[in-house]
Amino acid sequence: MHNILTSLLSLARWRRPRAFALLLVALSSAPLAMAAPPAFDLATLERSSAVPIVTEIAPQADSSLDPRAVISGTVPLPFARPTAMVPQYKWNDGDVWIRYRLTNSSSEPRAAKFVIHFSYLERVDLFEVLPDGELRTSTAGSAAPISGAAVATAYPTFQMMLAPAETRDYYVRIRSNSILFFPMRIVSESRFSHAITRDAMIWSLIAGTALAFALYAASMSFGSSRGAYRAYLFFSLAAAGYIMVSSGLVRALAASDLAINLNTLVYASQALVIAFGTLFITRFLDMNHVAPRLYLLFLTVAGFGGLTGISLMLPEWLARLSYLIATGLGPVILMAGLSWLTFRRVPGARSLLAAWIPCFLATMWMYLRLFNITPYLPLNHFVVPLSFAFTLAHLSAILGGRAKEAELWANNDMLTGLGNRRLLTAVLELEAREPTRRYGAAIAIDLDDFKPVNDRLGHAAGDAVLVAVGERLRATFKGKGDLFRLGGDEFMILCYRSLSRMEIINLAGDYLNANRQPVHFEDKVLVIDASIGVAFSDDHAGLEAMMKQADLELYAVKQAGRGMVRIADQRKQERRKTRRNIGFMPAPGTFFARMGERVGVAANDTGLGDRAKG
Repeated sequence: MHNILTSLLSLARWRRPRAFALLLVALSSAPLAMAAPPAFDLATLERSSAVPIVTEIAPQADSSLDPRAVISGTVPLPFARPTAMVPQYKWNDGDVWIRYRLTNSSSEPRAAKFVIHFSYLERVDLFEVLPDGELRTSTAGSAAPISGAAVATAYPTFQMMLAPAETRDYYVRIRSNSILFFPMRIVSESRFSHAITRDAMIWSLIAGTALAFALYAASMSFGSSRGAYRAYLFFSLAAAGYIMVSSGLVRALAASDLAINLNTLVYASQALVIAFGTLFITRFLDMNHVAPRLYLLFLTVAGFGGLTGISLMLPEWLARLSYLIATGLGPVILMAGLSWLTFRRVPGARSLLAAWIPCFLATMWMYLRLFNITPYLPLNHFVVPLSFAFTLAHLSAILGGRAKEAELWANNDMLTGLGNRRLLTAVLELEAREPTRRYGAAIAIDLDDFKPVNDRLGHAAGDAVLVAVGERLRATFKGKGDLFRLGGDEFMILCYRSLSRMEIINLAGDYLNANRQPVHFEDKVLVIDASIGVAFSDDHAGLEAMMKQADLELYAVKQAGRGMVRIADQRKQERRKTRRNIGFMPAPGTFFARMGERVGVAANDTGLGDRAKG
């Protein structure tokens, strides 16, 4: 103001009439500049409403200013109306002062809440000018214990109470090491309770989801020796921690009376998410072998993330540098690297790229918000935590699929897809513990003259035969039993108790006929017959004894000439056997001669064609 008057007086010496007019305008506008903003009447605040409040803001204030000098006007500050709905300032521009006025025109006391809906403000001091001229100071923020009229919530909130026909002035001083947003509202009591409950539910749901995925990752990591699962466990825990701290839930629930700078924990947890996420990517894709140079670059990003995780022990400039590299440049490097690996068709890279896209977009959105490029939206408070939750869900689905696939191949034969001997052992253990029996029959199958196929045509031909056997077994016994390949050309089928003995006998014969269908391998036609032994359960023998009996019947078939079904009946000691063609049939024009052909029925056997008579 002094400078303005000096300039006008100097002009008055040159153009007195015009300078005098400008002096009158300046003097008339000076009281308006120093006046408090229009008062907001609490009597007009409805019970379920939240409205923006008219304020004046003075940024870039010296942090050493005495609040009483500011409030009394001894040290004038350039208060002015904000030009944006949500004012925004840089963290290193000094303190920001806000002032507003409340009045109560009703005949009853009125209460409301003054809310700054931004959880990263480290310290917010509210100075309330009482009717007797005294000041009441209240404190809130992420790095200061609450006091006075402050309320324990996720963001700075203060209780306002005015008597009838009372008017009060309020001054707010804000200091923080993060960028400053001021979405300010005057909120009614009922609306505030509803908003707090809603926000707590949303944040609890997001944090609970992240913790659930963390527990899921723990269950996978404990049962696996792969480093990717352990890295994912720490990644999910860091993401859950970031959501809990950044949402303000930790402050509202556990640290309202502690002078803990939760902003530092927010930065550390966010950087640790990037660090452990990067390590997970390198382990999951085996990048040290797939892309060694990119692997070193990813490790550098992870290193800066880990450095930010211990930022409390670092100089401020180094802590900020590591944070900017880890959370600003780090996601860009991750996305570029995953895109390149996807272009090279590295297995798993495409899935990881799709999982990390939400985190990248959310991070870029918030960084562009720092430069006032993207708009301020209420959803901004949830964008990054929601993106982390989505990434956790996607990555958990990927790892869950990998774990199920690994478990499947651990219990199933990789060639035929049937259960292996390990799975059969687990079934035997389970059946021994169960009081009720699940299976009513065991069918042991062994291919005839399978070894010459491997010896003469190679293992590829043998594999083609085994794959065909597996397909025919599934087609014959689908939904009627559990199928196992015990190794080589040995198979075991456990039929359910719901099947009758005649149905089981028919199934064995149906498979014997289906198995005689030729298998085409390259330019050759292969016909491989099988020997089958069948045993039924009784009230005394268990599953293991039944399987041994089926093996004995199979051995008897092999001794008697092969290509038959032999049935053991424990009740009547009856035997039924059938003999079928067996041969090795080369395609026309090949040098393979017929290895043999056995036709007919053994003298003491009854063919399956006559089984209905039995």
